[in-house]
Amino acid sequence: MGYFYLYDNFLQDRAYATQLIRLENILTDLSLQGRVGRLSLLKSIRDLISGAVRDGASTLVAVGNDDTLSRLIEVAADFKKITVGFIPLGTKNQTLAKLLGIPLGILACQTLSNRLIQTIDLGKINGQFWWQKIEGVGEFKITIDQKSQITLTGKQNIVIGNFGDLILNDNNFLFNPQDNLLEIIASYQSTKKWWKKSATNSLSILPAKNLKLTALGDNILLKVDSFKTVKTPAIIAIAPEKIRLIVGKKRIF
Repeated sequence: MGYFYLYDNFLQDRAYATQLIRLENILTDLSLQGRVGRLSLLKSIRDLISGAVRDGASTLVAVGNDDTLSRLIEVAADFKKITVGFIPLGTKNQTLAKLLGIPLGILACQTLSNRLIQTIDLGKINGQFWWQKIEGVGEFKITIDQKSQITLTGKQNIVIGNFGDLILNDNNFLFNPQDNLLEIIASYQSTKKWWKKSATNSLSILPAKNLKLTALGDNILLKVDSFKTVKTPAIIAIAPEKIRLIVGKKRIF
């Protein structure tokens, strides 16, 4: 069982030096030591992970924040029999740790050691893996499961979700990453007037296994897992591949 630790480039800041030394000492005490790869402008995440798997790593651990984990999962999904772990360091961009039941900082090492594993759904957009949510604003035509078709006009907020939570128009949604379905959430927010609060004219929630999303008018960029963008039109679907993810007992899904 080989471990590979992917350190995000922001951890090169001196402020993290002491914490990283403590982290590596604890991992050694727990017999979880392994190779370390550090992201940088000169090092591709795909090259780092491909090399680690080729050298025998079967557990890939993202050390950093939400984006670190999402970027690792996007690449790890290409490999079979891989387990993914997460050690969230720093306080910025840390929403996934709570959902996964993983404590911030070096306490996450114990969660890694416990190896409570859940299998999580993945999605694909235009052939690329994703796992949290896709967001866009504009007017869209959506074909769902190659059968039904809907058109969203006006300034629509659209979210296609697989994992995570979402607060939209004072409503909270928790996506289930183990139901083999995507949820399409669309809402139209009326123009806000200075003398009254903005009112919600419509809110729709639809399940789907696959969909085609076409922007009406100019091409619209979709934000994918909060760290990359994809142009429309987009083919979006639940992927046949899954990811094995180490979680804590207090996970929220």
